[in-house]
Amino acid sequence: TKWTCWTKWTCWTLWSKWTFWTKWTLWTKWTSWSKWTVWEAVVSTQSTGEILEDWLITKLTESESALIPPKKMTAEVNTDKRTDHYLQGGIQFTSKRILIIDLLLKRLPVELVTGLIFFNAHFVSDISIEAFITRLFRAENKTGFIKAFSSNVANLTRGNQIENSMKYLFLPNFHLWPRFHVNISETIDKHKCEVIEFHIPLTDTMKNLQLCIIDLLHFCMKEIKKHIPTLDSDFFVIENAVSKSYFRSLKKTLKPIWSHLGSNTKQLIDDIRTIGMLNNHLVQFNAVQFYKTVHRLRPSSSTKVSMWMFTEAFERLLNVSKKRVEVKDSDLVERSPKWEAIEEVLAEIKADGGQKNVLFCVASYATAKQVVKFIKFGEAEILKQELNDSQKIKKSEFDQGEEEIEEENSEFGLESSHQIWFLIANKSKSFMISDYLMSVDPTYVILYDPDLYIIRSLEMFRCRRPGQPLRIYFLVYDNSIEEQRYLTHLAAEKKAFENLILLKGNMILDTDQDGRRGLNSQLERGKQSLTFNDLDKSEDTRKTQKVEEFPKVVVDMRDFRSSLPSILHKSGIDLIPKTIEIGDYILTPDICIERKSISDLIGSLASGRLYQQCTAMCNTYKHPMLLIEFDESRGFSLQNHSEITDSVVTTSLQTQLTLITLHFPSLRMIWSQSEYTTANIFHELKKGKEQPVISDVETISEDSSIYPSEFNHSTIKTLLTLPGVDSKNYFLLARRFKNLCDVSSASEELLSKVLENKENGRKLFEFFNEKGASSSPEKSNQSAKSKYAKFKKFRKK
Repeated sequence: TKWTCWTKWTCWTLWSKWTFWTKWTLWTKWTSWSKWTVWEAVVSTQSTGEILEDWLITKLTESESALIPPKKMTAEVNTDKRTDHYLQGGIQFTSKRILIIDLLLKRLPVELVTGLIFFNAHFVSDISIEAFITRLFRAENKTGFIKAFSSNVANLTRGNQIENSMKYLFLPNFHLWPRFHVNISETIDKHKCEVIEFHIPLTDTMKNLQLCIIDLLHFCMKEIKKHIPTLDSDFFVIENAVSKSYFRSLKKTLKPIWSHLGSNTKQLIDDIRTIGMLNNHLVQFNAVQFYKTVHRLRPSSSTKVSMWMFTEAFERLLNVSKKRVEVKDSDLVERSPKWEAIEEVLAEIKADGGQKNVLFCVASYATAKQVVKFIKFGEAEILKQELNDSQKIKKSEFDQGEEEIEEENSEFGLESSHQIWFLIANKSKSFMISDYLMSVDPTYVILYDPDLYIIRSLEMFRCRRPGQPLRIYFLVYDNSIEEQRYLTHLAAEKKAFENLILLKGNMILDTDQDGRRGLNSQLERGKQSLTFNDLDKSEDTRKTQKVEEFPKVVVDMRDFRSSLPSILHKSGIDLIPKTIEIGDYILTPDICIERKSISDLIGSLASGRLYQQCTAMCNTYKHPMLLIEFDESRGFSLQNHSEITDSVVTTSLQTQLTLITLHFPSLRMIWSQSEYTTANIFHELKKGKEQPVISDVETISEDSSIYPSEFNHSTIKTLLTLPGVDSKNYFLLARRFKNLCDVSSASEELLSKVLENKENGRKLFEFFNEKGASSSPEKSNQSAKSKYAKFKKFRKK
């Protein structure tokens, strides 16, 4: 690799020419550079959050060649000092939201930036913030580098993800480093781990239970196919159904039509996850714990019953799991085969002697706690305690918190010089696993639950310690779903790399893929650069015309977490980030928009915050608008058709929206199908309108109002809700009458004269007086005074 020193920034870049790094990149022929532990950062599969940032900063600070310590840009840094902070040089860590705001406000001198480094390239899309950042960066800086890393090869092969990542990040090339790469394979072969495999046979009852679980999966998939016949056939293959990612992939595929699915279909899809949980508990827990899991799933009158619970397979599952524990003596309860294997492994470790560390790799905290009890007390004592437990079975028994696992020694297994450690596979941060292995420095590793990523991490760990012994005990049930899941994951990993290798050979790239010559189409702005279906079809998208000045929109800084600002900027709207107290987007001096996603809308209605926001907008702007934006992948539907009824329910979403509409007559609701539709709506609303005045936006607060300062705002709002009164004539009544009581006592002739319209005067008079009533004026006046006397005066003193 090359180490580049930049004079302006004095930044030592640790990044090599390979754009995409897999989780095996760390150990190739550069193994001897052990002090550069920052290379471990590129194997991260988690989001780049504060934990990863702090970890990277620590590693870079420990580096002896770091001329300038790395810095972390946070919201606590004063906005006036951010430019000076950037100009100090070095490696800067910052969130995507802070970076995009500083780029738009010119706080960051883009021309001085050496380059950008992104993590998790498999998440990049046309509407992601990463794409927005790279567009702004490449438009002003043609020499800086852009690097991106990913260790999720499966996501890169889905659809056109690898092409999209390269396109939107301006990457001209990508490199693959699979496990079977020549350099990596040679390095790992030189430092092979000693692996002892235990292919543990299932008991007869476990085989029977596993068949029941497979039958239940078949039943659910068959019913789902009846309801969704167009679903891809791969989702109905049992080998795919047992994988960990099956449920997540199924939900993601059905996301666009989820709102149109019936409640039974949704229940069947959720049942897939429940049945998968049963299989996990079968191979991870003992017979008593598994029976408790099944017992908890039995149909009851208080819970919604799934269809698969009435099948013959579930009945067999209940009976067989019950027979495994239907004894009074714990010695007769079926023993867990894996626990017998652990006894054998611990006895072998004890026979080796010496001071050694033992690491257990398990899938969950519940499994770790059970293994700790087994090592401390033995299986017979655990089964006896659980059989004698007369407490009611509760769901919380398996929802164990993230408690620290104590280090315990077995009464039969280890000497006091041995230490036992646990690594929770699905809870550990991937970039921290290597550090954890180095700190524990295990001599023996027991893979209680097979996990491919843990195996790859152990291979790298072995290469970092040449000459040091490392023995791995690989425990897996033979001919089981657990084994099939591991083999499926292994085959999918290899197939994904093979597909990427084939794709790389046939890939056609843009002539200005990296955007350095300014000819890349991604650098174009304006509606002609967007070719999506929901933009205005009447415009010729092939015709490009120069725009002297783009329209401007003031955007609340908190809304930069969404993808809408990126689309607005791409469509040809200049964004002005500001902290706005009222609304999210200010289009003109009179138009304010509060943007809500469906989930945000439901939460705001439930908390009452939406009422406060609408009140502030209606008091401050002439044209307040509520934008309800849907997710394009979920479908343009507010509620499922089966959830809509004829009865009026005050807590329903439709009823609450109706009340908002009635309470705020000046509020306009905009329904948008996607972010692209919203961009088109903004362009339509901006046509022929004035640009927002920044100084006015900064001074507007919840105490501001569009009404003249001489009026009481709350009373004027009530006056505007009356028939015949609108924003054009309300001030005539407010200046002629003292308060609402005087208005209600006035005659029809007087109201028509004041409003300068007979029809409006008649409507207002009939509102306060029963039409055609024979009651005397005195009674009407007394009734009006008692009813409206509580209202304040129209005008202030």
